[in-house]
Amino acid sequence: MNPNMRYYISMKMAHEVGARHLVACSDSELIVKQVKGTYKAKEENMIQYLQHIAELKTGFESFQLIQIPREENVKADYLSKLASALEDYRTRHNTIKHLSKPMVPLSIQTIYPIEDWRTLVIQWLVE
Repeated sequence: MNPNMRYYISMKMAHEVGARHLVACSDSELIVKQVKGTYKAKEENMIQYLQHIAELKTGFESFQLIQIPREENVKADYLSKLASALEDYRTRHNTIKHLSKPMVPLSIQTIYPIEDWRTLVIQWLVE
């Protein structure tokens, strides 16, 4: 999944669980500066992404995006990947198909019990 999308999904999930203050970390100087408005986005998909981020930011009492070195971003990267996996799970659509008849022929098989010492114990308990 696109790393930008992971940030968006992570913010969305934080908002959904009721977070009021959010401090987000990124190892991408470009993303941090574009979100803060220091750099201007040129690509249409990045412009739309930044608009979504701006909308989400208004849902928090405070929002801070901090640039950190890539080697310090292991934990944040793991959490963002987890968030995107959860979002994939939540948005996955499972289709239930109602069948008027079985798709495969049904067969009934009789299972014959094996008689051993337990058979006598069971019979004694039942009687």
